[in-house]
Amino acid sequence: MSDRIEIGILGMGNIGSEFVEILQKQTAEIEQASNKKIQISKILVSNLNKKRNTGVNDNVLTTNPDEIFKNENISIVIELMGGVDPAFEYVSKCLDSKKSVITANKDLIATHGKSLFLKAKSNNVSILFEAAVASGTPIISTLIRDLSYSNINSIRAIINGTSNFILSEMEEKNTEFDDALELAQKLGYAEPDPTNDVEGYDARYKLAILSSLSFNTEIEYNRLYVEGISNIDSIDFQYAKELGYSIKLLAIAEKDKNNILARVHPTMIDSNSPLAKISGAMNAVEIKENLLGTVIIQGPGAGPSPTSSGLLSDLINILKNSNNVLPSTPSLNNKFKVLNIDYLESRFYLRFIVKDKAGVLSKMSNILGEENISIASVIQKENVNLDDNYADLVFMTYKCTQSSVNKALEKISKLSIVETLKSMIRVE
Repeated sequence: MSDRIEIGILGMGNIGSEFVEILQKQTAEIEQASNKKIQISKILVSNLNKKRNTGVNDNVLTTNPDEIFKNENISIVIELMGGVDPAFEYVSKCLDSKKSVITANKDLIATHGKSLFLKAKSNNVSILFEAAVASGTPIISTLIRDLSYSNINSIRAIINGTSNFILSEMEEKNTEFDDALELAQKLGYAEPDPTNDVEGYDARYKLAILSSLSFNTEIEYNRLYVEGISNIDSIDFQYAKELGYSIKLLAIAEKDKNNILARVHPTMIDSNSPLAKISGAMNAVEIKENLLGTVIIQGPGAGPSPTSSGLLSDLINILKNSNNVLPSTPSLNNKFKVLNIDYLESRFYLRFIVKDKAGVLSKMSNILGEENISIASVIQKENVNLDDNYADLVFMTYKCTQSSVNKALEKISKLSIVETLKSMIRVE
């Protein structure tokens, strides 16, 4: 074991601290698996005086990133800063300095993935990012290595552990959103500001990455439709159960000829389907491929330990390859058009609060019919939380376009008998 590999680390927050501790504890196993000696040479931190319990010598810490960029002995850099700036600048400098990079930064890869892949290839180094999506669950390596030449038709994924935990609590314990969110925050699943998780933005970044890799094309995350879970009520789960469905925040991407429709939104799925069984903070990715059929990969989706597992997997993969270079960096050469959500064809669950009067159902049904929306079922019943003069009215439609539903809802909103549209959930 003559080869010694020196490692630099950018960032020492919660994830960074956990990773360093695990790396130190498992050094012997990593060296045995890779047949290489490893050493942490420099760690970039923002504050040298902060108390840390990682066991790292103070002389390893630095506030000067050039001590990593310009250190010719460091051949692998692990970026754990998060965000796009200055992470993009720092990772670019590392690649230009002929250093391979491992990152868990979904924002960075979703925003600048293609340019970083090209830079890695031009410098004959690698950039790996297994932990950027679904933490340690091996979905990225599966897409890049095992399915790189496959014809993937679609992906459906639960890729935000916080939202899945909240929805699981609402479904299983009949709790309201605010109560489930508070519990998620107490347990450390949700941040004090949970916006990125519950409004679907985190999942959108991850879907952009998965879509790009699945279809070998550059997908800009801001082109993807996103809708969160904060408007879902516990009663929606009751109706969903009555209709035979569960509610999940799904990230979905589908390819049709030269078009891709990718979106993140709450979705009703058959309660007996595998994705419906994914509970708590777990993640799962369902891949439909021409030859394999349907493949599902699932595992922990959040937390320092699963993320560290993904980082270690990438590190070992680089170490085991000669010259620290992996030939499987994505190219993203295909050209596809990303469609607007209006093109979506789906079934829809529509829940209205309406005045409890005769003729309400017929007037609303007529409007749906005018937009070529066929009704599969109707539920009309009292809601104990409503005034006696109001009731819940639920429509389950047959497959129709999003644009048709939008037109119908605009007309319905003008009816004096309709108080509000409480929920619109797409049905897979």
